[in-house]
Amino acid sequence: MEILHRPSGTGLREAAASAWPSSLATGLPLPAGRPDDIGCQVITTAAQFHQLETVWNELALHCERPSPFQSWDFVVEWWRHFVLGRAGRATGRFQIILVRGADGRTIGIVPLFEERTKGAAGVGLRLQPFGRSYSFEAMSDEPIALFHRAHRQVAREAVKAYLGEHARAGTWDVAVVPGTEDQRTAAPPVRLSRHAAEVERRGDGAMLVPLPASWRAYRRGLSKSMRDNLSYYPKRLDREVGAWAIRVARSPAEVALATEALIALHRERSRSATGKRHCDHIPTSAHAAFMRQWLQRLARRGAVSVIVLETPAGIRAAQAFVEAPGGAWVYYSGYHEEVSRFSALTLITEAWLRLSIARGMAGVHFPPGSSLWSARWGAQRGTGARETSIYAVNGPALLRGIARRWHTA
Repeated sequence: MEILHRPSGTGLREAAASAWPSSLATGLPLPAGRPDDIGCQVITTAAQFHQLETVWNELALHCERPSPFQSWDFVVEWWRHFVLGRAGRATGRFQIILVRGADGRTIGIVPLFEERTKGAAGVGLRLQPFGRSYSFEAMSDEPIALFHRAHRQVAREAVKAYLGEHARAGTWDVAVVPGTEDQRTAAPPVRLSRHAAEVERRGDGAMLVPLPASWRAYRRGLSKSMRDNLSYYPKRLDREVGAWAIRVARSPAEVALATEALIALHRERSRSATGKRHCDHIPTSAHAAFMRQWLQRLARRGAVSVIVLETPAGIRAAQAFVEAPGGAWVYYSGYHEEVSRFSALTLITEAWLRLSIARGMAGVHFPPGSSLWSARWGAQRGTGARETSIYAVNGPALLRGIARRWHTA
């Protein structure tokens, strides 16, 4: 592992340039104008799904905001561990909706899986986007849907129309279509058709920290209390712990070892009675296996850093940071109680920001809804995401859908 901090103060070394795969450097040409004769194709088998990799990667490059949580690496492991693995109330069945123009080019992909719903009105079926669930920890704040940035609205409307038309089949109660906020239009909160009722919801977007060209310039923009903390905690570690180091894992072998430490420390933090109570986002062996496999895929592409704080007692804090073209994202973390008083994750985040600046990244992303935590780093609230719930308008399904919405409102 590369050492990002030594007590002797050797400082941060510039890391190698990002190794996002060259095969993704070119993709679909931008369609000119509005595609004619939009149509939807649906695939439902594992063999068909695996054939999507090239198309998926090409379309992902032309989305408005590329994200590691919309990547093929993420989606294929998520599908394997949670959909086929029947996590929570997943049935194992899925359908991937592809939106195509008259020229055959794909301008949208929405992967959905079946999840049983249970409430006061009885058991039904919900079509959920990958990356979202009510019955198990989804390990992402970004439900998965790819829409070409030049045609995202028409592609999304095509998916909604397809699901609305097929609602009459009665095979599901409600289907959820994710999407990004469109400032140019104001969709009505409720729309009715012959076979379905559409309900729009809006949520928080990821928090963005724009990065300047140097750490010194970035540090000057932080509050005085934050600058003081960044100076105080390393000195306190030197005084109370002695030897310590912050290291970054990038290679597959390094990431594999650091991931095991991260999983253990994440679970330990969730059980801790010290400080703020934290949820366990890696509650099962399936979740741990997903994280191992996904981070290994990223490590082989040079698109993940697992940064750890190490003392003579071993690794005592760890956090993963994942990458896509143009930026990096905060992922899960964990720490031992004995380093909580040293604000270990603050020091790890500082090391990550230094590394991101050294590698020339324009910005980094914190999770949606983390304003109190990320505001200390200068994060700006991102454009909110929206989703559409399409309720099948047939007797039992409609009653169950309304009951569930009332229950979760």
